Amino acid sequence: MAALRLPPDVAAWAGFAAALVNTRPRPADPPEKLRGRADLQALLDAAPEPAPRAVADADVEAARALRAELIGAFRASDPAEAAAALNPLLARWALRPAADGSWELGPIRDTDLRDWLAANSARGLAELVAAYGIERLHECSADDCQAVLVDVSRNGARRFCSRTCASRINVRRHRHPV
Repeated sequence: MAALRLPPDVAAWAGFAAALVNTRPRPADPPEKLRGRADLQALLDAAPEPAPRAVADADVEAARALRAELIGAFRASDPAEAAAALNPLLARWALRPAADGSWELGPIRDTDLRDWLAANSARGLAELVAAYGIERLHECSADDCQAVLVDVSRNGARRFCSRTCASRINVRRHRHPV
């Protein structure tokens, strides 16, 4: 997935954060994509690691609320704004003893699903911004899309969430030159 030199799980969690945010209704794609437990479970099945517990009905609304907190990082214009959006979510991380006696950084044990998602997603986004800059997180450049994306391309030039959006904008520019 990533052309960047990030640990695979970090890049995967950043991508997962974008996928979670993109489940929200948008003008170009209005239906709610987290309609219930089955939708949230399907999203979690694509997470870089298994969820700490089974999905409950309350988790769906908590995941929907988390989207509003994560989107601040994608809309941030500088690293300080991204940090302001992500730091409250990172508070659920802690240094803890590992099974082999060493130490590991990870979500606080016995945390609820929302905090587990928040901590892992925020870590992925924060490490990406720290290593490669805020330019790697943004909204799709198609003015009518509003999907968010994590640019893990080698040169950092990705501007559209999909080829569909890029093609649509290019066709529009071709038909209606400025």
